[in-house]
Amino acid sequence: MSNISLKGLDKAKVLAALYNASKPQGLGFLHYDSQAMTVLEAKSLLKEQSYFDYLKGRVMKVDLSGDELNPWGYDRDNGAGAAAAAIASLLSTDDVNNEVISKGHSDRTFFSAIDAEGKINEKSELHEDGTSIFIGLGFSEFKEELEPKIKKAKKESME
Repeated sequence: MSNISLKGLDKAKVLAALYNASKPQGLGFLHYDSQAMTVLEAKSLLKEQSYFDYLKGRVMKVDLSGDELNPWGYDRDNGAGAAAAAIASLLSTDDVNNEVISKGHSDRTFFSAIDAEGKINEKSELHEDGTSIFIGLGFSEFKEELEPKIKKAKKESME
């Protein structure tokens, strides 16, 4: 997976396009906002920071501080080639929420919601292997608040 050149690109447009194409996942549904990001909003965010882990519940994992974007984290969570596809679509249309970006978000959100629904009754667990301790975060502790948000996101992604 190669880095993506951002040289000469408006980083606010890149951030908005990547955000608009990304999905909520896991407990991110608690903070999920289905509204598309505008370039103006992205400019405001970039004044404060250049690395985005999660943004309004959507998984990002992007550092926009340089002239290249390492898409590994974004693609790991949003699908292979998702960052390059969003940026290529932005370049061809100059629209941060064009049909390709919007459909990518809807599809990813729908499948992420199905995945989260399947985990809604899982409890958090602690595992030890002799040298390390692992914590598996379940969703059952958040079921009451999480379940309606997952259902809403799933419904909106199908509209």
